[in-house]
Amino acid sequence: MKKISEMRNPPLGIALAFTLVLSFLTAASAQTKQPSEASKVSTLDQAHDLSGVWFDDHPRLITVKERYWAYKFTVEEPPMTAWAQEKFNAAKSSFGPHAYPLVETNDPLYHTCAPIGFPIIFLYPLPMQIVQAPGEVIMLFEWDSLRHQIFTNGRPHDTTLGPLWMGDSIGHWEGDTLVTDTVNFNDKTWLDRIGHPHSEALHVVERIRRIDHDHLVDDITIDDPKAYTKPWTAHLPFVLKPKWTLAEQFCEDGESFLGLEKKEASPGK
Repeated sequence: MKKISEMRNPPLGIALAFTLVLSFLTAASAQTKQPSEASKVSTLDQAHDLSGVWFDDHPRLITVKERYWAYKFTVEEPPMTAWAQEKFNAAKSSFGPHAYPLVETNDPLYHTCAPIGFPIIFLYPLPMQIVQAPGEVIMLFEWDSLRHQIFTNGRPHDTTLGPLWMGDSIGHWEGDTLVTDTVNFNDKTWLDRIGHPHSEALHVVERIRRIDHDHLVDDITIDDPKAYTKPWTAHLPFVLKPKWTLAEQFCEDGESFLGLEKKEASPGK
């Protein structure tokens, strides 16, 4: 009878071990069936993959007029207000059909090491890299190692830091398109390389999508009621550069561009 009793009532240690193993298997099964919030976000970002190193994909045409995309967003002039027209008339750009020498330009880029600003940064011939993480999409620009950080976690705009060079950006997905909304700019930069201005009221909306594995498009809408009589749009195409990496590029000397031009203008000895 003693042996039968021991078989029906195993030692306490064995029963406890069995209970622990069963609990572990149950917990593991539950975790498999119910992924964490971080996992859900990660899966969502993978389903809308924009990652990679991207470079401007406009055709390399010859004439200045055909190469408008090298210094402004559209062939057509944007619908400027009187305030913007006055600012634009006073701009002395080193680009476009009426370019000034660097020693005469009042382009803020060539006289300070301040950030270039947004969305003008898209017009400079350097690559960018898109990196995705849970709750955000980040564009890393080779130019001055700047970033365009787009929060996709549902947070509202954060304006507590005051007007910014690159603005404050939030976004959400509409199908395979990332829709971004950027506000809270300062007015210290040009909108493009030819001198079109913007105010602190600038509002930029982007619709970014990967049209195939090697091509990305960013359709942007510019809305600035102080500078433009109505919103206007631009189309920015990019091509994937899978073998490229971003180099370090920083503004070290505000006079370096002028020095280069003087060297080019002076005959070699």
